[in-house]
Amino acid sequence: MVQRSILLENASAGPRTTLYGAVLCKDSSARRGAVLNEGAVLGENALAEEGSALLERVKELLSPAGFGSITMASAEYHDKMIAYTSQMAHVVSNAFVKSPRAQEHKGYSAGSYKDLTRVAWLNEDMWTTLFLENRDFLLEEIRLLQEHLEEYAQAMEQNDPDRLRALLAEGRICKEKVDAV
Repeated sequence: MVQRSILLENASAGPRTTLYGAVLCKDSSARRGAVLNEGAVLGENALAEEGSALLERVKELLSPAGFGSITMASAEYHDKMIAYTSQMAHVVSNAFVKSPRAQEHKGYSAGSYKDLTRVAWLNEDMWTTLFLENRDFLLEEIRLLQEHLEEYAQAMEQNDPDRLRALLAEGRICKEKVDAV
């Protein structure tokens, strides 16, 4: 996997401009060494309108980095979306591989296991910092997932195939809607 570290100093967009995995600030509080993956979505909290000179300059400067797109978002919305799209995947994957069955999975697993566990191999120092800095939004997502998992567990405890089927259909429909966008 190709990784790049990016930090823009003296950004003219405002006091807090965010990139996926990095915080870009006018002042010296920006952290260095945040990792961005090739093809990642760049979230940019410029105070300017879409198509502004600043946004066009950011697009021009970062186009060689291989970002799939540049998306305008407030810092709060960015943090909510990162809690869901990135941080939750790392939490779920990391918790999933703690099952005793993980040590015995060879011969029983295929694509689903690999898909779910790929990001469990992480840098715990970096992710601890990122999780705690975004803890409110990440905790909201963790609690929502716990509620959904409990629904599945209750349907199975009650041996309720209709409820379980309905939950599975609901998830499939949600995925279809997401992919249709």
